[in-house]
Amino acid sequence: MRISLLWLHFFLLAMFPAASTKGQTAKPSGEPSSTATGKPKDTHSFTSTVDAVTPNLLREYVVPGAAVALIQKGRVVWMHGYGFANVALGSVCGSPVGRFPACNSGIRVTTETVFNVGSISKSPTAWAVMQLVDQGKVDLDRPVDSYLKRWHLPASSFDNSQVTVRRLLSHTSGISNHDFHGWDPESPLPPIEDSLSGKTGTGEVRVEAAPGSGFHYSGANYAILQLLIEEVSGERFQDYMRANIFRPLQMSNSQYGLPSKFQQVMATPYDGLGNAIPILRYNELSAAGLTTTLRDLAKFAAAGLRVPAGKAAGRGVVKEQSIAQMQSPAPNSQWADRDPLGPEPQYGFGYTVRPAQFVGKVGIGHGGSNSGWESFYQIVPSTGDGIVIMTNSSNGGAFIASLLCSWRRWGAGNTQVGCPNIDIRAVLYGTYRSKGVKEAIARYRELRRNAPDKYDFDVLQLNSMGYELLRNGDTKGAVEIFRLNVEQFHTDANVYDSLGEAYLKQGDKALAVENYKKSLDLNPQNENARDVLKKLEVSSQ
Repeated sequence: MRISLLWLHFFLLAMFPAASTKGQTAKPSGEPSSTATGKPKDTHSFTSTVDAVTPNLLREYVVPGAAVALIQKGRVVWMHGYGFANVALGSVCGSPVGRFPACNSGIRVTTETVFNVGSISKSPTAWAVMQLVDQGKVDLDRPVDSYLKRWHLPASSFDNSQVTVRRLLSHTSGISNHDFHGWDPESPLPPIEDSLSGKTGTGEVRVEAAPGSGFHYSGANYAILQLLIEEVSGERFQDYMRANIFRPLQMSNSQYGLPSKFQQVMATPYDGLGNAIPILRYNELSAAGLTTTLRDLAKFAAAGLRVPAGKAAGRGVVKEQSIAQMQSPAPNSQWADRDPLGPEPQYGFGYTVRPAQFVGKVGIGHGGSNSGWESFYQIVPSTGDGIVIMTNSSNGGAFIASLLCSWRRWGAGNTQVGCPNIDIRAVLYGTYRSKGVKEAIARYRELRRNAPDKYDFDVLQLNSMGYELLRNGDTKGAVEIFRLNVEQFHTDANVYDSLGEAYLKQGDKALAVENYKKSLDLNPQNENARDVLKKLEVSSQ
């Protein structure tokens, strides 16, 4: 059900202050109150800061709900839910939808609310692979194809025998990247080999770069590992994970796929403009299909840490030395793309390895993003600290970045500690919803000029916003956003392709053709632009 944006705007203004703890003052900056230098604060000083700043952050970034957990010395010490898992408006309270509500209600987020956590799904999958390695059933350096029967890597110009289990785990296999789509909960899921062979419409998985030559993030790496686990264990992937990973870790509300009665236990996902969107499930379970609660995800995150004078990292499910290997950068795994959370990230097995994240120490963790969901966790093996953040909004990344800033500064006892960049599109959505696209563009220019280091101004920020406006029927607004992106990134071929698409949807064939041709000039390999021009019966020359 699509909710009126104006209605939701008024509702969010009214609802989030009510989530504040009585007697506390919300701070829009998201920064803890601390001196410039000093020792790390106690737990209460951080949790009270989160209580204070979260209502304003949720409202500012149009995020309905969030769940946050804190880990210290390898143990989960605090968890809390904020805002709403499901925003209920209008007719729930007897007032017609489309008018300012006489009352409002909704299902609040708790520690037991179930979220889809996107690519965080890869972390438990990596645990399962390493468990099989520990048992001598899988060799990290053996070609993955030698384990597979139901599907094999198609022939390529590269040496497929170099696509090893190790390289799949670390995204250094050279495997192609695919935008795996979700499935309606009522539709039967095809077997994973159908996704790998391209029968589901997402393209055939193949080797596109020399294995071991560099980091190429792709969910297809983990889709292959899903098949590997099934072939080696003889069990369905989701059954193996439940019995061998989740049950031993006492993660009783976690599963790959949707839980039974998911409509009752899961949060509702929301797009960047605050519209409720359908809950989907994913055939590529290992890469994107984990659904879990804050309590369970915090248990999993903490299980990657050693408890002083207590349990080993891995908790006996995976050997401690294997956990250490997973949390170490793999060869040639440094990201080519800029990371808003910090410089020089690398990848281990199912974990991103980032330097100087918390009190100058290496942070290990993973982010997860599916349509309407954003989550993140990070642990610090050298100190036993960690944080888990889950949201039910495509804008959740901005909220996550703000809380990570608070966590880093609290840990260091220093407000001068560097912070992650905040998604600029989350700020622009709020302006767009209340004041329109022209004011959103003006806000972008103002922040680009005055706060270039605070926000993430990557080319994908405006591109994502433009497509969000297209999906919501504001083609004219989308054209303006794409035009701004062309202005800011005039040497990027994709921005012209996107603008051409918006012009075509607006009915302006001449400007569409002009931009598709410009895209081809900048990138002669852009087959999409070439195909569109062919359909328009226009020469691409």
